[in-house]
Amino acid sequence: MACGCGGSVSDLPPLGKVSGVVTLDGKPLANARVQFQPPDSRASEGMTDENGAYTLRFDPKNYGAKVGPHVVSVTTRTDGYAKPPQNGQEGEWVKGQPESVPAKYLKPGALTAEVKAGSNTINFDLKN
Repeated sequence: MACGCGGSVSDLPPLGKVSGVVTLDGKPLANARVQFQPPDSRASEGMTDENGAYTLRFDPKNYGAKVGPHVVSVTTRTDGYAKPPQNGQEGEWVKGQPESVPAKYLKPGALTAEVKAGSNTINFDLKN
């Protein structure tokens, strides 16, 4: 008997592997969340490293994004949060990060991309 845990490969839409580099005014944009949202499926996400490089994941087991058009969002903003208490001590506060992506790129539809079958290199060169 098969386990229905986590779905099967046949449940996946056609995916294309997606990676690239995000820069802001020619410099790598580190620690940015990159999200590709197709019109009719779940989003794929990735985080940029210190070189601005990202690779998208569709889910914990599958890399890539659904083949087709996407609205893309890039953000560096994070909310602050309290770490869980330990040894009876109150949890430490972790400060959030401010947004460094210019407002014009934060509007829905400001960035778009087309994902094709196979490997895709999709770079974003943002400007202030």
